[in-house]
Amino acid sequence: MAFQGVLTDEQIAQDPQQQVRQWQRKRDFAICIDTDGCTLDNMWAKQVVVFHPHFMDFNGLRGIEMFFRLHAEHHNLWGKTRGCDRYLAVRHTLASLLDDPQATEAMPVDHVRDLLASVQRYVDFIDASGGRWGFGIPSLRHFHEQNGLDYNITRLLGWSEAVDRTFPFVTLGMAPFAGVRETLEYLSAKADILVVSATPYRDLAQWWTRTGLADYVGAIAGKEMGKKNEHIRLLKEAGGYGDDQVIMVGDGGGDLKAAQANNAMFYPTPAGKEQEAWQNAREAFDAFFEGRYCGAMEDEKVAEFQNILLEKGPWQLPGYDARQAYRELQDKRAATYRELHPDGTLLTV
Repeated sequence: MAFQGVLTDEQIAQDPQQQVRQWQRKRDFAICIDTDGCTLDNMWAKQVVVFHPHFMDFNGLRGIEMFFRLHAEHHNLWGKTRGCDRYLAVRHTLASLLDDPQATEAMPVDHVRDLLASVQRYVDFIDASGGRWGFGIPSLRHFHEQNGLDYNITRLLGWSEAVDRTFPFVTLGMAPFAGVRETLEYLSAKADILVVSATPYRDLAQWWTRTGLADYVGAIAGKEMGKKNEHIRLLKEAGGYGDDQVIMVGDGGGDLKAAQANNAMFYPTPAGKEQEAWQNAREAFDAFFEGRYCGAMEDEKVAEFQNILLEKGPWQLPGYDARQAYRELQDKRAATYRELHPDGTLLTV
């Protein structure tokens, strides 16, 4: 299926889901594929250098940088919630900070509770919209207009806009994982391909078109188009694909849940083993096309994937010491800052 082109800002504002709802099936199979951390090795850099410091700065949380980074890194990178939407990740981070006794001794508890309550109100608004709104700047601006007296929503909007302006400088110059281009070229001859992501649409469109990978996909669905499970549902409905004809490729627990919610299959690119996953992808997809993937092969890959993502954060483990836990990745953080943001502020303990 040929790429339908990049939507304009006006088209996104009027009907962000139009390309998925108007999807024209060309192949017997459909492949939904994530971007950040799946086709592109940018998860660590964008979280550590962009998402986390911006949130601390906008919300006056630099005083608990050690704790904030520990919790945010777990929810965004190492835990079962890896790859979830940024607003859900913020909610998870603030909630778990309040459950960390060492963190609560150091942080402004009432302020963090207020931030969490405001983020939860925005999440509730999205959930109550029945698919009318997806997470992202357009819906957050609309929510802000209705809740202008909630300064925490103003902070949330400022943070999100700052992230969108900043993280393309980290991501746009990055190449896909080795093997991604060749695999997509092979798959596009046998299946329709949809990009399914919680990243803002504009950033997705820039990266996929800049790398030339957009030539292999039919359309791009970002956060403005709704949640990932909604993307897959719309694709199945528009294309009339059966359960055994759709597979999701991703690196996060949300990708697996989105596939399961639509009775689709799942091919993981586990954190730390992404390159291996792409090297083995053709064998797995040939099995998918031949009806052999569902069952033992998929179960084995999903089990390995779930074992890599952590159930508990360090603050939930016996003998937890925040300073020691923070130091475990201190050199990795410092190296990333030296490469991408040498003048940035990073705590060393």
